Amino acid sequence: MKRLTHILAIVLIVISSINNVKAQSTGKISGKITDKKTGETLIGATVLIQGSTKGVATNVNGNYILAGLAPGTYTLLVRYVGYNTKSISEVEVKANEVTSLSVVLEASAGNSLNEVTVTATYKRESVAALYAQQKSNVQISDGISADVIRRSPDRNTGEVLKRVSGTTIQDGKFVVVRGLADRYNSNLLNSATLPSTEPDKKAFAFDIIPSTFVDNIVVYKTATPNLPGDFAGGAINTITKDLPDSKFFDATVGVGYNSKTTFKSNFIDPQPHGSLDFLGYDDGSRKLPDAYSNVKSNYTAGQSNAQKIAIAQQFPNTFGYQTGQFNLPNIGLQLSAGNSKTTKNNNRLGYLFAFNYRTAHQVTDGNRTEYNPSNTGPANNLINYQYDRGNFINTKTLGAILNLAYIYGKNKIVWRNLYNNDFTINFEQTSNGRNYEASNDDPLRYRGYSNETTQNGLYSSVVEGKHTLGSKSNLIVDWNASYGLSYRNQPDQRIVTIYTPLNQPEYISLSSENSPKPNDLGRIYSKLHENIYGAVANVTYLFKWLNQSQQFKAGGLFNYRDRSFSIDALGYVDQIGFGNKPIQFTNGVNIDNVFSPTSIQQNGIALARLDLSSTDYTGKANLDAGYLMLENNFSNKLHLTWGARLEYYNQQLKAAGKAQQDYINTDVLPSANLTYNLTEKTNLRLSYYGSVNRPEFRELADYQYYDYQNNFNIRGNPNLTRSTISNADFRIEYYPSGGEIISASVFYKKFNNPIEQINLGNDNLSFANANSSRDFGVEMEIRKKLNFINDNNFLRNLTLYVNASYINASVSLPNRNVSTPLQGQSPYIINGGLFYLTNSGLSFNALYNRIGQRLAFRGQGDAIDIYEKPRDVIDFQIGKTIMHKRAEVKLTVSDMLHQATSLYYNYGSLDKTAFKAGEDKIIQNRYAGFGTAISFKYNFGSTR
Repeated sequence: MKRLTHILAIVLIVISSINNVKAQSTGKISGKITDKKTGETLIGATVLIQGSTKGVATNVNGNYILAGLAPGTYTLLVRYVGYNTKSISEVEVKANEVTSLSVVLEASAGNSLNEVTVTATYKRESVAALYAQQKSNVQISDGISADVIRRSPDRNTGEVLKRVSGTTIQDGKFVVVRGLADRYNSNLLNSATLPSTEPDKKAFAFDIIPSTFVDNIVVYKTATPNLPGDFAGGAINTITKDLPDSKFFDATVGVGYNSKTTFKSNFIDPQPHGSLDFLGYDDGSRKLPDAYSNVKSNYTAGQSNAQKIAIAQQFPNTFGYQTGQFNLPNIGLQLSAGNSKTTKNNNRLGYLFAFNYRTAHQVTDGNRTEYNPSNTGPANNLINYQYDRGNFINTKTLGAILNLAYIYGKNKIVWRNLYNNDFTINFEQTSNGRNYEASNDDPLRYRGYSNETTQNGLYSSVVEGKHTLGSKSNLIVDWNASYGLSYRNQPDQRIVTIYTPLNQPEYISLSSENSPKPNDLGRIYSKLHENIYGAVANVTYLFKWLNQSQQFKAGGLFNYRDRSFSIDALGYVDQIGFGNKPIQFTNGVNIDNVFSPTSIQQNGIALARLDLSSTDYTGKANLDAGYLMLENNFSNKLHLTWGARLEYYNQQLKAAGKAQQDYINTDVLPSANLTYNLTEKTNLRLSYYGSVNRPEFRELADYQYYDYQNNFNIRGNPNLTRSTISNADFRIEYYPSGGEIISASVFYKKFNNPIEQINLGNDNLSFANANSSRDFGVEMEIRKKLNFINDNNFLRNLTLYVNASYINASVSLPNRNVSTPLQGQSPYIINGGLFYLTNSGLSFNALYNRIGQRLAFRGQGDAIDIYEKPRDVIDFQIGKTIMHKRAEVKLTVSDMLHQATSLYYNYGSLDKTAFKAGEDKIIQNRYAGFGTAISFKYNFGSTR
């Protein structure tokens, strides 16, 4: 709450400071100066207005700003020692606007002392700068720029990443690169490691970062020694903006519609609400009662029957709910502001701030059917159980970003802060339940629900610096120190099963104290808190060799994680009997009052702890890393980046009543990236790197957790070991012009001891190491304007982009070898779309996404593999700037086909993965509907 108070205070200060923004009568020119061949920023380059004395030098980022320019057309001169001077004409400046112009300079030939001036126009130079940035990366990577992000229908970074080649999003927020699950990715924010937003796996929910605040996103698909060593799919680096070019204040209001939710009276509203639910915070009213928590360590053996019944009476009677609630549209609000000031000596100080709040309702429905889970086939197609499922979700999201930066001379200091709090009330309702295991002729009928409140939070704070030293500016030191906080609070999940026999009263069934069943009738409380401390330091030395620019880099990393986790799974039991005691819903007894203090006393009801599902643990993980790296240019065409990274990892896990588990590994991870410039517009790239994949705390913790939504029990495995991976890539890329690319890649990956989430059968999931696996894949991307068909105005503004990946995999398991993907992997990915933009500000974007059948859970022993069926997703957006480009209206339609998300048992051949009707069995369907949203954005300050 202290952090929230601070954030709200900053909001008020920012708003009050910009309420009096006045129209400006001058404009600005800003951009970055880089080396044409290497893409390196040129620090201290001078940018002059021809025919005047007005000029500036580029800062430590290679950026410049020429401010206070009267509207008109100018010619710029850009100079740097050892490089040809460039003269750029037709640079138009408009009042109250910033003209963006990045420039690439080419090193002068030989030792010539004569100044050589190269001429270009504004349009030609803008294209050349974008083109140079694209092809100068030292490793194989794909990315998306701020300009493309702004024009897409994406509200957050998770949606943006769906547009990157070989990348897709799972569950709307988790990144999948080259078909590999999120565990094989490394997530960075401004090159600093991000803490996981999920307590149970290595993953980051990218939907918490507003897309409008992102400068660019780069997905590194091969490694260099200065990148983390724990990825095989990709390292996703999200770069937020440092400083704005001018003062601005934007406000965006969005209203969303969902076909299954909005304006319908089908929503279930669990009662009661906390006093802070509307903000997205639990107020403590759902916490474990003190009567239980005070005796928790000695509850089972140390309390009498009467005391346990008395303690059960202290738990609130909150199993009731209201039905038929009218659903309002989803509402979103975002405020963003920034400003920077340039002093007389060309130093800059500024800030960027964003605040967002969103409230949303979502309804999904579907069904779950459990067949014989043996891989010998569905014996006589017998069904174990089946039910219908409705899911009612109410979400409140509150987040903020604050960046403060000071650039002085050849130095930069930035403090970046990211905060997000996500609060969800999830009501899962089961109806028409049938359990056929006892008798197919007279199945056990039931209904029920789970009422689960979850508060997820993340705070990341990074202080970073960059310093250019030496008279020749050939020594660069950069560093960062970071703190991260990740938390999850799930207070008082209430689960109830009500049996509904034909022509008889409904009832609940109490189990015995020795075998409580919180999954059927109980309450579950869990809490996670994790601190992450980090520090990074890098040194870069620039020198000449073979008359070519070279770089030597060295650096180190320290990262420490400290986690505490507690969970109490409590089942309602018959405290004075032997269990299997029914309480019928007759004579006014119902779910609203059966757990009242009076009923608990009359029926002898207590709560018993299920020890297998109630294991508290603490975890610590320490990562120390260092690297050496060389970037060698052997000629104007041949470039090699190579070196090695050393990582020492020490992980400890201590569960209550159990011996401490220690996992220690030291890994040397070499890498090499070779680039050959076949032509001015074509690169050939070859890469090799070693990497690792380590088990997460949850995967190692030996306790069982019940996933009510999917009806699975999930248990950790303390015997997991880390996986090592060898990776090789080859790529050819062609850049027809700025902003366009045609590329094709092949890649190979060899996994030793890959970690997989496995299906043990009987609705039980766990984790295990396979022996080995190999991936062979191909990848292609096309981003091209269509004016080559006919150079008319329409096709000149229309861009086609398609990227696709195909992955062939095989896995060696302890008891079998199969040609199937790794767990969590898809065999193919397709992204495509059309984008149209005119100078008048009219745009539309049509997007298509499809992933192949994803192996959701690997079958273990006789259990069957569970796959997720492919689904087609089509999104569309149309936008228009209005009010002299100060405002923008966007209409977005998401998931227009609204196909079901389906899981199926893959019977038949073990190497067959695609769904085959009549042989495979769908076990779960989920229908979420399609969504539409309209947003209005207004810029109160000057145009950025």
